[in-house]
Amino acid sequence: MEVVVGQEGGLYFVRINQRVEKCGGFAPGFNLTLDWFELYAVSPEGQVLARYPFQP
Repeated sequence: MEVVVGQEGGLYFVRINQRVEKCGGFAPGFNLTLDWFELYAVSPEGQVLARYPFQP
């Protein structure tokens, strides 16, 4: 996995990317959605305020 953090308007935006090539292979039943990610808006205190609704 890879984490990217940005800041805008007093909030942090955290994107978690799946990195299939870093897993060392594919396990049976592994979900091979190549553009899989999760995106969160986080307050400066660390509270998750919102999650982007990922739809593969």
